[in-house]
Amino acid sequence: MGRITLTVAVAVLAATSVAACHDQHTIEGTRSHTLTVGGKRMKANLSPTGGANEFDLLVVRDDIVINPDPASERERGQEAASRIMGEVCKVKGLKPQVLDDRLVQQLNYYVRFRCV
Repeated sequence: MGRITLTVAVAVLAATSVAACHDQHTIEGTRSHTLTVGGKRMKANLSPTGGANEFDLLVVRDDIVINPDPASERERGQEAASRIMGEVCKVKGLKPQVLDDRLVQQLNYYVRFRCV
């Protein structure tokens, strides 16, 4: 009887954990960069938008996060995005200009930027 109860408890815990997790989003056709921000591994997916010197950047945590803190995730996402945008624009001798940014599912940081 105890073994069945333990099995049920593990199954309930696993189901609850999966329900509280957030999926990672990616942008198709991207180049991916891995970096560390605040001790957390982040993956930055970069793709051109088709506009002149314009890019989409999606920064995602490179691990499973349960009950993320949106303020902390935004801060880490902004730091990672700032590094990537700086590197991309520096190659062309330009500076990044943010056109749009937002936090996706309380975890992933999206930014569209242009090098000017």
